[in-house]
Amino acid sequence: MNWNTKVTEMLKCRYPIIEGAFGGFGTSALAAPVSDAGGFGMITASALKTPERLREDIRKAKSMTDKPFGVNLSVGASASINEMLEVALAEDVPAIFTAVYRADDIGKRVHEAGRVWIHKVATVRHAVAAERHGADAIIIVGMEGTGFKSVEQLPTLISITNAVKMIKVPLIAAGGIGDAHGMMAALGMGAEAIYMGTRFMATDECPISPRYKQKLVESQPWDPKVRDRILNVQRNEQYEEILKMKGKVPQEEWLRMVEKHSFKRSSELNIDWQKDYDEEVATHVTGGSLAVGVIDSVVSCKVLIDTIIRDAEAILAKEGNIGKLVR
Repeated sequence: MNWNTKVTEMLKCRYPIIEGAFGGFGTSALAAPVSDAGGFGMITASALKTPERLREDIRKAKSMTDKPFGVNLSVGASASINEMLEVALAEDVPAIFTAVYRADDIGKRVHEAGRVWIHKVATVRHAVAAERHGADAIIIVGMEGTGFKSVEQLPTLISITNAVKMIKVPLIAAGGIGDAHGMMAALGMGAEAIYMGTRFMATDECPISPRYKQKLVESQPWDPKVRDRILNVQRNEQYEEILKMKGKVPQEEWLRMVEKHSFKRSSELNIDWQKDYDEEVATHVTGGSLAVGVIDSVVSCKVLIDTIIRDAEAILAKEGNIGKLVR
C-alpha cells in the first residue's frame, strides 16, 4: 500500500511515522534504525550537548543508514543552539525540528539553507502562530503526551480536529499515539503523520536500560502514578513557572531547574532512582506518555514500524474496521 502524505513527501520517508525528540538519549543509536525501517528518525541536539558531538553523531547516523533523518533543537534547552543549527545545516540534514519557544529566527535560517522547518507546539493557538511565522509543518502535542507541557493543552483528538480547520500547512499529531489504531485515528482527524516518542523508548535500539523498558511494558495509563504525572494540571503549572524563569536566572541554573522537575515527574513511576540514578537520570528519562497503554513488548524499530503498518493496512482492508464501513 502507498503511504504517501504531504509529510512523507516533504521528509522523503516511506511511512508517516516520525520519531519524537529525547533530550537525554535522542542520538543516532535510535534515529538511524527508525529511518532505516521507513520512519523518520530524529537526533536531539541537546542529547549531544556540544556542536562537535552533534557533528560526530550526524556522521555516525549517515554511516548507519542512507535514509533521511532530522535534528531537533529545543529553544531554551539546547545549549549553543545557533552553533548546533549551523552544524546540522553544514552536515546536510534535510529537516530541522524546533520546540518549546518561538523559533522563527531559526526557521528563517533553515529556509535560507533550503531545508524544511517543522515546529512543535502544545496548543492550537501556538500552532496558528507557528504557521504565521513560516513553519513548513506543525506538530501539535495533546495532553496525553509527555515532555514540555502547557496548562492550555487539550487532548490530541480535540487539538487536531480543531487545528485542521484553521491551519493550511500539514499537521503532525502527537500525544498518546503508539500503534496502528492511534496512527489511523490521527490520519482520520486530518493529520499528515504521527510523532511518536514513548513507543520508540520500548525498542531494542533505544539507549535506555532494559529495566526501564520493562517498566514501560508493565505500566498502564489508568494507574494514578502514570495518569496523574501526565495529566496533573498542578504539575503543569509548576512547569509553566519554571519556563517563565528563562532569562531571569543563569542558563545553567535554569536547565538544572528543568532537570529537577523532570526527575520529580519520573520518580512517580516508582523506579528505584537511587539504584538507577547514573543510568536513567543522566539521560533525563521521564516516564513516557499515556501511550504506555499500547506497549506490550520490547521489539526492534523495524518490527515495531512493520507491525504498525501491517495492522493499519488490516484496518483498511475489506474486512477491517474501516474497510467494512466504506466498501
